[in-house]
Amino acid sequence: MKTQNRADKIKMISMVFSVAMLFSGSALPAHAVQQTLTNTSIPLDIPLVMGYADGHKVFYITTETSNKDVSEHLTDLLGFEVTYAPAIAKTPKDALANIYEFTNGVEGSGPTGFQPNVADSQPGDPEYSPAWSVKHVTWTDESAATELTSEDEILAAKDAGKLTIQETGVVVNCPFIQWDGGALPIRENKELADGTPYGGGQILNIDTDNMVATFVGHRGFAPDGSTIYYIATDASAKDAADALGVILVEKLGKTLVSPASSDLYAFTNGITGTGPLGFQASIGSTTYGDEYYSPFWRIQTVTWDNPESAEFLSMASEISDASADGKLKTALAGFIVNCPFIPSASAISSDTMMDKMDSSNGPVMTPVQQMKHGVSPSQVQCNDNLQLMLKKSNGSAICVSSESASVLMERGFATQP
Repeated sequence: MKTQNRADKIKMISMVFSVAMLFSGSALPAHAVQQTLTNTSIPLDIPLVMGYADGHKVFYITTETSNKDVSEHLTDLLGFEVTYAPAIAKTPKDALANIYEFTNGVEGSGPTGFQPNVADSQPGDPEYSPAWSVKHVTWTDESAATELTSEDEILAAKDAGKLTIQETGVVVNCPFIQWDGGALPIRENKELADGTPYGGGQILNIDTDNMVATFVGHRGFAPDGSTIYYIATDASAKDAADALGVILVEKLGKTLVSPASSDLYAFTNGITGTGPLGFQASIGSTTYGDEYYSPFWRIQTVTWDNPESAEFLSMASEISDASADGKLKTALAGFIVNCPFIPSASAISSDTMMDKMDSSNGPVMTPVQQMKHGVSPSQVQCNDNLQLMLKKSNGSAICVSSESASVLMERGFATQP
């Protein structure tokens, strides 16, 4: 029994090493059959949010929340679809970090119109995780409020009876992009083509003046075979994190056997392509809108018994059928990669983003994408049920509901164009 356990461990270590080598592009396959997908890698603009950690400014993105109302509010506020993902509410406590959101006090760019959020840690700290447990901070005497920039300051003010802290039960996925002394590595070769390697960095640009980060969006498939695009920000294994050019977050590994994670199938042989291991594009077991969707992906390797007879697959059921027929095997790679699916990019398959502007049905592109393509903030188009506003902090455009617009104007966060 002990010999078998040792053999299993050796096999797992070997698998992780092999996966890391393939991520890095150092073992490109020689198989002659290649996938024929187009737009396999595209630039994706995602709004940055400024906050504080350990007394310093930090910049992060928000891609998912476990609360539907919070998702809708942040979508309105950022002009970017923040996905409702109830499954991440089940993230184990030891995989979470804390983020403090102020409900009153000093007005500012925070999600409720007050000071920016404060995180308890940043990348490099053992406590850091992109999975944040949201805590509400309320000043007892609002007139005595001051801006706080660290967890230590918040806890000291709480001990002095100046404020209260309330657990909300909300979990958000907020990967850090830039922080004190560090940032996600920027890809050296920024030219994206249908044969662009997967690894080598996941960021094309970090613009803290216009508050936007440009990611490499990777094309893959939802379980039903529809096209999705996703980004990569963190990994729980060092070899994979280094090869991808993302943040090492060992705490994310705590989600591996929890309902807070989902399966992402990555092919280790067969048809050459733009998947993370150098073969065909990956397939997710869930997608946004599904009850069990999560950006915390358990990497499941897919290996054909006979690579020469591999078929191009695009549906989760096709993997199951081929496995049942003995054509391939799946195995747990043993680590988690934070790979949020980006809904606003899902319609892109063979057309360019600019082709997706439709004057009769409203723009598909987000305000950030429109401005990136030269549209002035005051000329940005919003869907019929949303109102154009300009952020006072940097003049950029956002599309929000009429209710949110009134609140933002009242608190001096945004103005009408």
